[in-house]
Amino acid sequence: MAAADVYRKTERGQAEIASRKLKLSPRLRTMLILIDGTQPELLVKEEGEKVGAPEDFLDQLVEMGLVEKAGRAAIPAAAGEAPIAPLANEFERFRAAKDLMNVTIVDALGLKSFFFTMKLERAGTIADLRALAEPYRQAIAKADGEAAADVLARHLNEMLR
Repeated sequence: MAAADVYRKTERGQAEIASRKLKLSPRLRTMLILIDGTQPELLVKEEGEKVGAPEDFLDQLVEMGLVEKAGRAAIPAAAGEAPIAPLANEFERFRAAKDLMNVTIVDALGLKSFFFTMKLERAGTIADLRALAEPYRQAIAKADGEAAADVLARHLNEMLR
């Protein structure tokens, strides 16, 4: 096992997700959303490559004060198989998954996401979100490509376990 830097959102990064004041590119915004303080830098960069983020996306986010180093983490030999840290309880998982789906679908589809977000608003349980997972993945794939959809779907599935 090797050690690698782990990045997390700063308060400014959290605020940017809600406010969209900086007008980040969709790929950069997606990476800001996905950085959760649990994955080593190598995995974050691999995901950035899959979604088509700029090569220096992590440097850009750090420069803007949206993410910061949170420490170091051990990387298993098969880095691509490292699990995402589980959230504490079912409500926390539900809220995080719903927020991820809402923010990323609006980023990908803009106004076209209206009907999906209405379904998402009616979702009240993790089971409801699981039922929306495949339509969500298909919509992201159509808008941003299969690679981006796969990355987001993997994160969503980890949250919905």
